Amino acid sequence: MTFDDDVEAAITAACEELEMTREEVIHLILREWLEQYGFLPVHELDEGSETEGSA
Repeated sequence: MTFDDDVEAAITAACEELEMTREEVIHLILREWLEQYGFLPVHELDEGSETEGSA
């Protein structure tokens, strides 16, 4: 899947910042958008998750 140049640049920057693959970043963006607009239930973090204490 290809996007406009500005979107591709943003995806590349997100991959570098988040240390994720292009596929992982696109999956994350899509999931968060679908959750935000009510198409998917919001994913709740477990209390013992690795992100505990992180902001």
